[in-house]
Amino acid sequence: MKKILNGLFYFLKFLLLIGAFGLTLFILVRMNIRLDKSVTTIIPEIVPFILILLVFIINFIFKQKGVTDNVFYNITCCLVFTTIIVASLRAIFDTNMVLNKKYGYGIDFNFFDNFIAYIKIMVYGLSIANLFLMFREKDKDEKPKKEKKA
Repeated sequence: MKKILNGLFYFLKFLLLIGAFGLTLFILVRMNIRLDKSVTTIIPEIVPFILILLVFIINFIFKQKGVTDNVFYNITCCLVFTTIIVASLRAIFDTNMVLNKKYGYGIDFNFFDNFIAYIKIMVYGLSIANLFLMFREKDKDEKPKKEKKA
């Protein structure tokens, strides 16, 4: 059961990462268009997503079992990315927000702007946790497999 849940959440975290990154990028680009700013000003908000993607790719290529087999980390990744998606969708679709109706942009940029710091904290936290899991020591209970003598 643990392997099935782990596989499900391992696959789901990649899909949610794509969704969270896409929605965040969409809102940030729209925000910069509204403010007449350069696209390069969104780089500090995009760096955490690029960092977590690079760490995920490293885990996939080098088959880091400490990370890929950790159910708690995979569930945490899914929760973080789902939180980002829900906050982004709320900024876009919640018509009951005062500033969404008042300015008529269709997105409550002030709500999302307040959430950007939390996005950075959560995604950087996932990256740091991933690095710790990559370089953790093996459990003492795990014994290396003995080679069979012919």
